Amino acid sequence: MKRGILLTGCILIASAGLLQAETIGTADWVGVWHGGLDGQPGVALTLAKDTGELGGTLVLNMVSRDGGLAHVIASEPHVLIHPRVDGNALSFAVKWRSGELMNFVVARSPDGTTTIHCLGCGANAPVGEITKAQ
Repeated sequence: MKRGILLTGCILIASAGLLQAETIGTADWVGVWHGGLDGQPGVALTLAKDTGELGGTLVLNMVSRDGGLAHVIASEPHVLIHPRVDGNALSFAVKWRSGELMNFVVARSPDGTTTIHCLGCGANAPVGEITKAQ
């Protein structure tokens, strides 16, 4: 009986420690992140933990240079699928119009910059810098 209580207590303590470690790892990511393209808003990444797990949205703006000046011609909102923090990187997918998943990685470098990159979007897929709104 005492052994069962002790074992249960150890499991609860270990579980609390894992939960705390996960919370610290994702808490710094929560917020609104913005990135530009040709001086226009290009991307908005919103992250929250309202459900207890990291989730959010990604809005991709289509920027056109027709007419000489860059301007936003369309915005596409997407819900993040399977967001996951691993060290200084956040990875997630979004569903594209065709139903295909597009995978993204947001990485923080030691110099303090944060970049977003679409994996599998082709060799010309831009790596854009994003900043967290204060």
